[in-house]
Amino acid sequence: MKRICHFSTTTKYLTWFNNDWDKVQQFLDRHKLDGIELGLTLDYDIDTIPKSMVKGVHLSFFPMWLEFWSGDKQAVSNFIGDEQAVRNYYGDINRDVIVQTYRQQYERAKLLEAEYVVFHVCHIRPEDSFSWQFSYSNLDVIRAAIEIINEAFDHSGPKILFENLWWPGLTFLDKSEAQLLLDSVAHPNRGFVMDISHAILTNPKIANEQMAFNHIRQLVASLGDLVHHIDAIHLNKTLPFHYMRQNQSFKLDRFNCESDSVKQKKLLMDHVNKLDPHEPFNHPLAKDIVDLINPKFCVYETNPQTINELNYFMKQQNIALGISSNQ
Repeated sequence: MKRICHFSTTTKYLTWFNNDWDKVQQFLDRHKLDGIELGLTLDYDIDTIPKSMVKGVHLSFFPMWLEFWSGDKQAVSNFIGDEQAVRNYYGDINRDVIVQTYRQQYERAKLLEAEYVVFHVCHIRPEDSFSWQFSYSNLDVIRAAIEIINEAFDHSGPKILFENLWWPGLTFLDKSEAQLLLDSVAHPNRGFVMDISHAILTNPKIANEQMAFNHIRQLVASLGDLVHHIDAIHLNKTLPFHYMRQNQSFKLDRFNCESDSVKQKKLLMDHVNKLDPHEPFNHPLAKDIVDLINPKFCVYETNPQTINELNYFMKQQNIALGISSNQ
């Protein structure tokens, strides 16, 4: 198993390392990591990135796309806004922009010789993230995602790994849904990545690490042989019970009553980040989870706010897995 960490070509990460990939390599060496799963922005010059460092590429994600893909222009207008707002969100007003975006990212992943790419199978309307009431099912999302995947990705290049979330789409709660996704995608090289926090969030009553482990163990058991198709895990932690006990309808009312789009987006992101803070799984049960799934890649996917916090998070996850970082 290779242990790697999330790294992004966003300003935050590049500033921490002065856009110097030698310094990134020194960071990986310090924490005994084998490489990175790269969040790759489309405007970054990939010629500067050492190919040997990149094990996976995390593709971008449109959280709300089902209505746009199905051609429901009225719904898109209701959720996104006018034509310019739609262009700002998706890049164009034609649904093919989604396919073109993924094709472009996939070609860049090929050039980097990544072993895999990560594709989110999920759709969520902002209001529904507060209410947990959905007028679309897991199967609605999965079937539409299959259409996009089969149009966007040719049959060569990195393996496509489908990532779970806790909203409609791939949740790993139903083996038949995961099996449908695996069977219906035409790309010959495909599998799954299990995000541990996302899996935990399918049970909002989880309040501690032991409950989290028990839930993951049940999920893995219910998947049967499909567990062998989980090539990677995103190792991180959330304990949603206390946040989910709060009045979510009040949060939804605040969101709906906010007329300033910037403030409204902040309310949404605060909500999502409290659900899914991408904290390190800093408990010995992290090793039990990794051993249970036995993936090819264990990705330390956390959300640090400073370079010092990034180092601390890597050290915490190493300790949880019984590994000491280099000093």
